[in-house]
Amino acid sequence: MTDITITPSQISGILSEAIKHGISVMFAGEPGIGKTEEVEKTGRETLGAYMDCRLASKEPVDFMGIPKEVNGFTKFITPEFLPNAERDGPTGLFAMDEFGDGPQAVQLATQQLILEHKIGSYVFPEGWHMCAMMNRKEQGGVNRGLSYALQNRFMHVTVCCDVPELLTHFISKGVDPIVTSFLKMHSNLAHKRPEKGTNNWAWPSPRNWERVSMIRQGRPDESIKFQLYASLIGEGAAAEFTAHEQVADQVPDPEKCIKEPTKTMVPEHPSAQYAIAVALSHWMNLENIGNVMKYLARMPSEYAVTSILEARKIKPEIADTEEFGEWATENVDIILG
Repeated sequence: MTDITITPSQISGILSEAIKHGISVMFAGEPGIGKTEEVEKTGRETLGAYMDCRLASKEPVDFMGIPKEVNGFTKFITPEFLPNAERDGPTGLFAMDEFGDGPQAVQLATQQLILEHKIGSYVFPEGWHMCAMMNRKEQGGVNRGLSYALQNRFMHVTVCCDVPELLTHFISKGVDPIVTSFLKMHSNLAHKRPEKGTNNWAWPSPRNWERVSMIRQGRPDESIKFQLYASLIGEGAAAEFTAHEQVADQVPDPEKCIKEPTKTMVPEHPSAQYAIAVALSHWMNLENIGNVMKYLARMPSEYAVTSILEARKIKPEIADTEEFGEWATENVDIILG
């Protein structure tokens, strides 16, 4: 694969530059790694509005619009799913998802829209921008690729799953620290699509790990917990996660760690230590950093370092506090490294 490779967090920078110059981007990558989420976030933050469509569920007439006669001429009725400046706002991002899985006739119908910003009687709003996402065949898509004409209408970047970046993203979103600590120690299971020819339809991906987190936080009955996990990430990953969960459940309440940093129990098992370190990096802020630092000082240094550096990525303002400054002075080699 010769396309430039980026991580999900770099989608925003690539897309923002493309928007400046009116170039459409094709983001290709494995399913479930966060492409759509990042594209939507960038569209809303940069242009104020976001709309999408799934090419796999469209027909060519859906883009052209249904024809009708007006004063002896054929006019096409504008499809509702396409952006309309009066209805949807003067600027925004229109994303065509599952592009490679759309029928070839549908892909061909988009060519004029992508290059000339019009199709049939419809004119794409001047303040709107478009991009596309897909899973190539080797990435689990069912498509046959793109014609040369379509390839040449896009900038092409491949998005890959980056585990350290994923962990920071999960921490910032408040994903269950038991999930995050497991992925720290089993990075090979962050995204593991099954081999071809197997009947495993449930497998680990960032999308499904977020769902596992939701299930955990919903406190399901113990009798069905494993089945719930396995239905998302498969039996093998679910078995490993359950074993990790039994040990990591020794994790204390983060709020208690903050309120009573010198008295709250420090877990003994490394999985549980990492889990509370991750949790505290999410909770740390300008008001409680002093107490969080007191608790972290009682833990093995590698976990304290992980917690503090992750917290700084999520909330850069903590680097301006006296507590962080003192810690940074004592750990200058880590900061510079």
